[in-house]
Amino acid sequence: MGITSPEKMAEEENRNSINLTRSLTKKIIAQDAKGETAQNAILELKKTMSRNRQSAQVESLERLKNVMLDETVRKIHIAQETGASNWLTCLPIRAKGFSLNKQEFVDAVALRYGWPVEGIPKTCVCGDPNNVDHTMTCKKGGFVCIRHDEVRDLTASMLREVCRDVSTEPTLLPLNGEHMQYRTANTANEARVDVSARGFWTRGQRAFIDIRIFEPMAACHRRISLEAAHQKMSRVKSEVMEIGFEMSTMAASHPWSSLRPAGWAPRPSASIQD
Repeated sequence: MGITSPEKMAEEENRNSINLTRSLTKKIIAQDAKGETAQNAILELKKTMSRNRQSAQVESLERLKNVMLDETVRKIHIAQETGASNWLTCLPIRAKGFSLNKQEFVDAVALRYGWPVEGIPKTCVCGDPNNVDHTMTCKKGGFVCIRHDEVRDLTASMLREVCRDVSTEPTLLPLNGEHMQYRTANTANEARVDVSARGFWTRGQRAFIDIRIFEPMAACHRRISLEAAHQKMSRVKSEVMEIGFEMSTMAASHPWSSLRPAGWAPRPSASIQD
């Protein structure tokens, strides 16, 4: 979680404190009440200490990765994704769903680091042996749809605060003999996307947003980097979403990919920050 041990950091932090307060200490000893402390020098010293501290943490992490299992290293990369640690630092606001009870917190930490989750059935409803990875990918378990719908509803809720004409699962324009570039394009008469909002990028323009949640520990994703997995999911969504967007110059499509538990691809991350 990035929580450092005070016992291990005490000596280094004591030296940092001495260096930061050295000029002030000299003035106190000399009883110099008129002297001024060079704030710019202190600020630069703080930046140097921060860089050194971060470099030491990165080196320590790299040493640990060399002795860790590949699955554990993968979990660490997932935890370093943009937004994957926000739930640990946000305020526990009950109305926003951020107030976790003891069991929810323990389970969330176990999912974060790949530890065993207690209480899950040994056999899935589909008949296969059950574990955390299977639970997150099984189409009969319900978690696939639940995770997707939660992100969809949260995205729509955030867009309603800044955009107009926000709707979930809007129907796209029907096809009238148009030829699609990709064979995987959704050509159904009632094709839908997850969220649409007007004025998201350009005034008066309607943006269509489709969300794809994927399990980074699934067998098809374990051998590729998280960045490559995000790009793969966005590319697949773009091909499926081809229908309906080039028929109107006042529409724009945006495939968003997200991994479990909370990582974002670069595109939605930048959009949400903006």
